[in-house]
Amino acid sequence: MPVKNSSSNILSDGNIDSTLGGRIFKCREQAGLSLNMLAHLVGVNPSTLASWENDSSEPRVNKLVSMAGILGVSPTYFIAEEGHSGSATKPARGRTGKLISNLKSEINEINEEQKILTKRLKKINLLIQKL
Repeated sequence: MPVKNSSSNILSDGNIDSTLGGRIFKCREQAGLSLNMLAHLVGVNPSTLASWENDSSEPRVNKLVSMAGILGVSPTYFIAEEGHSGSATKPARGRTGKLISNLKSEINEINEEQKILTKRLKKINLLIQKL
């Protein structure tokens, strides 16, 4: 979560969602991506992405455009909060879309496995208690 509230930002009204970093954070959260995952997809270190979200630094245009494509918003939305209706983000296309789809599938599979393992653990605990 962005923590820095910069009143010196002339494009900001002081609301965290009104800053470049706040909008990056909001879109990342809406897309369901972790800081590490988005950083990997954009090709930067997680600490770099965190500094963008905290408004400590700003991304170069090519990284901003890349993030916009991944998160399904217009680059203009990040800069001036224009061109995004606030609705759910569009699914990413191409290699990024496939990666996100595969990761979501993997998460679903792991969740199902976790449910099965939790049931097994409960049965084992009951058996141990009976002994």
